[in-house]
Amino acid sequence: MATRLPLNALHVFCAVVRSGGFRPAAQVLCVTPGAVSRQVQALEQHLGQALFERSAGTATLTPAGRQLHQRVADKMESIGAALDGAQAGERRSTVRVDAGVTLAMHWLIPRLRSFSERHPRIQVQVRTSDGAIDAAAPVDVFIRREEAELQGLPAQVFMSERSALVANPSLATGRTLRTTRDLRGLARLPRVAARSRPDLWPQWCRFHGLDELEPTLEFDNTVLAIQAAAQGLGVCVVPEIFVAGMLDSGALCCLHAQRVETGSYAFAVGRRRESARVNTFIEWLRGPAAA
Repeated sequence: MATRLPLNALHVFCAVVRSGGFRPAAQVLCVTPGAVSRQVQALEQHLGQALFERSAGTATLTPAGRQLHQRVADKMESIGAALDGAQAGERRSTVRVDAGVTLAMHWLIPRLRSFSERHPRIQVQVRTSDGAIDAAAPVDVFIRREEAELQGLPAQVFMSERSALVANPSLATGRTLRTTRDLRGLARLPRVAARSRPDLWPQWCRFHGLDELEPTLEFDNTVLAIQAAAQGLGVCVVPEIFVAGMLDSGALCCLHAQRVETGSYAFAVGRRRESARVNTFIEWLRGPAAA
C-alpha cells in the first residue's frame, strides 16, 4: 500500500519558512507552537532527515530543508489556490505590505484598485509603520524611503522622489515664483514643514541657491503638513507623489515649476517570503512607480 502523503505537515513546514519561525507560524495557522513542532517532526521522520536547526528559540533551515522548500513551496501555494477556488470562488491569496503612513495613504492605497482589477485573486493587505522594520514580522514586502531601515534585507530602489513647492490657491494668488528674486520672496510667506522630513526645505533652498529658510509652522508628520498647506496655513515643500491628487483637484497648486530630487523609495521582500504572488505584486509596484 502506498504511504500516505504528509500534505498537512508540508503545509505547516511551508508556513514556518514563510513566517520566519515556529511561533509566528502558529499565530498564522491559529494553532499552538507545540502543534507546529509536532507536524514538522512528523515530516522529518517521514523524510529521515532534519529540516531545521533549532537553537535558542530560532529555527534555521538545513540544506535539506532549503532544498525541500525550493521544490514544494510554489506547488503547495498552487494547491492552496486551487482548493480556495473550489471551496469559495471569490477567496483570494494575500500579499502583506508594510509601508510608511504617508506613502501608504497618499500613494499606495489610491493605486491598489488598478492592482485588484489586474489580479483579482490576490488581495493586498497594507499595514503602516515608520522607522526600521521588524524583519521577523509576517510581512511579504517592506517599503521604505531610507534603505538602512530595511535592516539588511536585499533592497531594490523602485521610485525617485521629487518635491514641489505647493500652497492653497488662495495663498498662491499672484505669487507664481519664476525668478530668483521671486524665490527670495518666500521669506515673507508662512512656511509649513513636517518634523519627520526636516531635509525638504534645506534641499529646496540649496537647489535654488537660497539662504536656508526656517519653517514658521511645523507638524509631526507629512500628512499633517499637507493638510495644513491645503487649509492655507502656509507654503510647503512636499514630495509630489503625496499631493498629485490634490494638485489635480485644485486643492493645492504649485508655486514653482521646478521639482527637486529629494530621495528615493526602495522595497525588500521579507525573509523566506518569495512566491509567485509576491513577484506579481513587485512587478506591478514598479509599474505605477515608473508612471
